[in-house]
Amino acid sequence: MTSNGTIAAIETANRDAASIAAALAGEACDLLLLIGGTGAGRLDATAEALTLSGASIAHGIAVRPGDTTAIGRLGSTPLVALAGAPDHVFAGFLAFVQPVLDRLSGRSKRIGTTLPLSRKIASMVGFSEIVLLGREQAIWTPLAVGNFSLEAMRLADAWLAVPGDSEGYDVGTPVTAMPLRNSN
Repeated sequence: MTSNGTIAAIETANRDAASIAAALAGEACDLLLLIGGTGAGRLDATAEALTLSGASIAHGIAVRPGDTTAIGRLGSTPLVALAGAPDHVFAGFLAFVQPVLDRLSGRSKRIGTTLPLSRKIASMVGFSEIVLLGREQAIWTPLAVGNFSLEAMRLADAWLAVPGDSEGYDVGTPVTAMPLRNSN
């Protein structure tokens, strides 16, 4: 996945809310992306730093994986803070970061591929669940729902989000998934 962006990394001196908030007051940019510290643990201070900075719009979003993701705006700059676990970062990138990058870059709407499911996708009502899919000829096979292993992330060809008001999809249901790789 390439997004054709320039990345500037900033590391805070400490993992406390004040240090993180101070780091957010740096140079102007098009998107602020933070990774880690969004949970409820003793060292998780990112959400508090967003509040101190006046940037937090929502924290604890009903998406799995990534339910401790925070989103906000610092001035006119969109901000996404992802939990540090690999599956949370991956799902958060797909659901929140990639759409912002697309909009900032002027990319036209992504086109998904519609295929039937080889197996049922069971989803928890109340959470939008990210599903990783493998493509086998003309069918999608669910690889992971809501929690991803590194192997599932490696093998996935596409992804979709099951809406929070849905219990999932039955076998054979045509679903539109977003490719993770270019087809060429």
